[in-house]
Amino acid sequence: MSVMGWIPVGVPAVSVLLASPPLLHAGGGEPLLSWVLLTAAGVTTVLFGLSLVVTYRRRSRRYLLVSATLAALLSRSIVGLATLRGLLSPGSHHFLEHGLDALIAILLLAAVYDSTTTTGAERRPNT
Repeated sequence: MSVMGWIPVGVPAVSVLLASPPLLHAGGGEPLLSWVLLTAAGVTTVLFGLSLVVTYRRRSRRYLLVSATLAALLSRSIVGLATLRGLLSPGSHHFLEHGLDALIAILLLAAVYDSTTTTGAERRPNT
């Protein structure tokens, strides 16, 4: 008896399920997914550019953390587009997406923490 002998007939093996791309990456959803990823990349690029300007003007660590968060968010769109174009394998795509998700969460929490732990010298009136 094989190791996979317990799987009912008609149910693909786990390795087949892990190797197949998600449904949206199939041919039918590709134009819509491309449009969504391109739009997300464009909007995030604009936000990232604006955040760099603000970071340069304010010269504050919290603004730098927000800019880094937006850079990671832009990277997610780039990873998605690269996968859709066949430049990344589904495994690499999955690893990079989850890694970027974790990085975004860490950077965002660091920015929030940094904004709540300012000293009196760092506080400025809102301008």
